[in-house]
Formats: sequence, structure tokens, C-alpha cells
Amino acid sequence: MKLKTALFAAAATIAISPSAFAYEGLYGAIGAGLSYLEDDLDVEAVAGPQAPWDSEMNTDNGIGVYTALGKYFGDSWRGEIEFSYRNNDVRSMTADVPKISAFPEGQMSGDIAAYALMINVIKDLDFIGGDWVTPYVGGGVGFAHLDADFVGVRTLGLNGINNIVVDDSDRRLAYQGIAGLAFKLAESLSLDLSYRYFGTLQPTFDGLLQGAPFKYEGAYASHSAFAGLRWNFGAAPAKAEYKDCWDGSSVPVTSECPPQVTEKVVGEPIQTIVYFDYDKSNLTPEAEALIRETAQRALQFNIQTVKVEGNADRSGGSAYNQALSQRRANVVRDALVANGVPADRIDMTAFGEDNPAKPTEDGVREPLNRRTEIKISFM
Repeated sequence: MKLKTALFAAAATIAISPSAFAYEGLYGAIGAGLSYLEDDLDVEAVAGPQAPWDSEMNTDNGIGVYTALGKYFGDSWRGEIEFSYRNNDVRSMTADVPKISAFPEGQMSGDIAAYALMINVIKDLDFIGGDWVTPYVGGGVGFAHLDADFVGVRTLGLNGINNIVVDDSDRRLAYQGIAGLAFKLAESLSLDLSYRYFGTLQPTFDGLLQGAPFKYEGAYASHSAFAGLRWNFGAAPAKAEYKDCWDGSSVPVTSECPPQVTEKVVGEPIQTIVYFDYDKSNLTPEAEALIRETAQRALQFNIQTVKVEGNADRSGGSAYNQALSQRRANVVRDALVANGVPADRIDMTAFGEDNPAKPTEDGVREPLNRRTEIKISFM
């Protein structure tokens, strides 16, 4: 009991490691070793004609195996799901009460087995062992399926008891404490040497005592020494590489340097006028060159808005001139976009004949009014 208390206290009070955890991602583990059940495990008949019958069970050293799938978390913590199996042969029973028969060695056969599914939380103490060995401590909770299958027969028994037969199973909450050392064998492979204290809440089994049905409660507490392998599906984090920045500081190569303080340059507003032939909305080669030059100037700065305003003269009907000015605005807008000006910055308007550069009488053809104006502002 003192050993179990000390183990759990160590797992609960260990300081958090300041170093980074060794690996990332998932890992698998498998191991096997010795399973030792505590001597003098209490066996007490709690129901049946022979109750109260009290004895203590002793077992031989047995075997244990485990397999686990886990995941590394931050700060050297990891969690895992573990399946384990332990088996010990029953050796003898000794009587606690005078005049109650027992079953010495050679008069008992059978075993007690435990199948367990556990959830473990483990802390790697990688600030202690260095690069080649890492101590760890942890604990787990889960469920155990316990099988009791043994027989005791003797030719002469005190108080008339000379046989016991148990072949039953029970499921109980299980718990364990873990301590071990991990020895690095390769980049993603380590040898685990661990000690585990494994126990369950008290199981209850049905059997026959002197041929009569009875129910007994027993204790289950195992000490296991395991050797196993743990392989990491994830790789160890690469050592951080740094780069020098303009201000003399160093940052990881994956990070950005502090921004340099520069004076913000805002472009001067641009105003360009594209002229059209009479009753036309297509661009002349000269107009295309003018729009291309305007776009190149604008793209040197952060564009805020681009206003494209189509116009027509007064030679023709008002509705016709409105549509004509719209076509002239459209063709200039398309040319700006084709030269790299963002479409979402362009605001387009068609004025028809209502916004003349040179006022005229109705029906007058005026080249200055057959135009599209481009007005660009910056931020």
C-alpha cells in the first residue's frame, strides 16, 4: 500500500518540464514482462453455506503483455490507450481462521487472468536524462475483465472442507501507476523499461466450496516489470533556424522581420481624357496607348478610386447619346482592367449629352464633348 501511495504522489507532484517535448504526432508501443501478484491476497466467502470462510491466496510469478496507441501533446505530456493482459498461476491458499482448512502447494491448480483497457497520461521528464534516456511517470484508469479459474483438492480437510472450484469472471474499475525509462535506439524508436502497479476494485466470483455454491470476494493487485518498444509515427521537431533582420534582431526563418519604417508616398491624382470620333465608341491606337500609360502610372501607387465618365455631344437624340456615352465608358473601363487596374476600384458613369466640356446648341457636333474622362485618386 505504501508503494502504491508513493507512486501516485510522485506522478501528481512532478514539476512541469521547461523543455520542449521530443516528438509530435502519434506513437505505438508493445511490451512484455513479469507480473507479480501481491502475496496473501484476501479470499473471503461472503455467501453460501460455508460463509464466513476466510483464506489468503498465493500465486506464482506470471507473465504480462501490453500494447498501446498514443499521442504526444505539448510540454512533454502524452496520452495513450493501452490494452494489457496478465496471468498468474494459483499456488496455494492459507487459512486466516484456526480450524479452517487451507490448500497448500501441490493441491491447487489453475490461474487468475486480467484483461484491461486503460487510458494513461504520462509525463516525459526529458529535462533529466539527456538525449539518450528519458525518465517518465504517469497513471491510468480504465476497466479490467478478471478471470478466476482454479481448483483446490485435498484428501483431508479440517472442518470438513477439502475442495474448492472456481470458474467465473468479473469486470471492475482498474487503475495503475507507471514509472519508467525510455532509451533512444534510433530517431523514432526507443526501448521502454517500466514498472507498473496495477489494481482493481474488489472483484466477486461464484464457485463451489465443498460442493456447495458460494460467492467470494478477492483482491487483485499486480506489480509488473515490462520491457518494450515504442515507435513514433511523427518526427522530432526540427531545430529552429534564425535569420538576421534589418534592425539587428533575429527571428525564425519562417517568421517575418519587423516592418521597416518608411515614409508613405501617396500619388498625385491623375486625370486623363480619351476622345472618340463622331458617333464612335471604339478606341483608336492613340487612345489605347494613352490608357496603357495612365494605368502604368496609377499602378505605382495604392489606388483608391477610378472614376470613368462617358460623354457625348448634342448631335443626335438624347436617348441615343446616353447609350453612346455608356458604350464609351465601357470600352475605357475594359481597357483599364486589361492593363492591370483592379475592377473593384472602378466607378463608371454615363452622362450622355448633359455634361459638355464645351456647351453648344442642340444638334452641334463638338469633338471636345465626344470623350471619356478618367479620374484616379490614391490612398
